[in-house]
Formats: sequence, C-alpha cells, structure tokens
Amino acid sequence: MLIFEVENSESVDTDKLMALTQFLAGRASDTDSKKQISVPAFINLAKSIGININSDNIGDLISKEPLSNMLMPYDPSSNVIKYKGNEEPGDEPIDPNQSEQIVAANANRALKKGFGK
Repeated sequence: MLIFEVENSESVDTDKLMALTQFLAGRASDTDSKKQISVPAFINLAKSIGININSDNIGDLISKEPLSNMLMPYDPSSNVIKYKGNEEPGDEPIDPNQSEQIVAANANRALKKGFGK
C-alpha cells in the first residue's frame, strides 16, 4: 500500500458520507423503491461531493460507525449497498410443507363457500 492510499483512506469525511447515506435512504423511501444502491453509483455520488472512497475501502467504512447504524453489512459479491430496513415482509422463503398447507387450507375454504363446483 502506498502512503497516499493510507492517508486518503483515513481522511474520508464520515459526516458527509453519513449525510449522503441519509439522503439516499430518504429518497428511496420517498419514491417507494427498494432501499439499496449499486456500489459504483454510491462511489460516484460520494466522489461528486468530494468524498474520496473506492471499492477497496467501502467495506471497511460500512462496517464502522456511523454507517454501520444505517447500512446492512456489506457483501462484496452482491455489488449492492443495502440500507437497514430494506427487508420487506414476505421476503423470507416459505417451507414447501408450509406452502402446501396454505394452499390446502385455501382450497378447503373455497369448497366450503361453493367455489369450484
């Protein structure tokens, strides 16, 4: 690692980065979209306001406060940054046996009401 890389990684303005993160999370809520952003888009937005981050140090920044309070743990293989609260109800996979029971219960209710005759 070169000296300027160490110097630049420690000079990241976390207050500005937190403000950007809060803005993007609010924007996602306002537009009723998923609370996530691609890593390249996040890096480009940060650089456009003078925050020097890159794909090498973004994981470290997300794992530390204050970003760890707003962002989910970073998975480099996903190339997506997710905000906390991103989980939507119903995103959890259903056990196949449970789904069969739900379908059977709904079918029985439909038969009792006279549907399907």
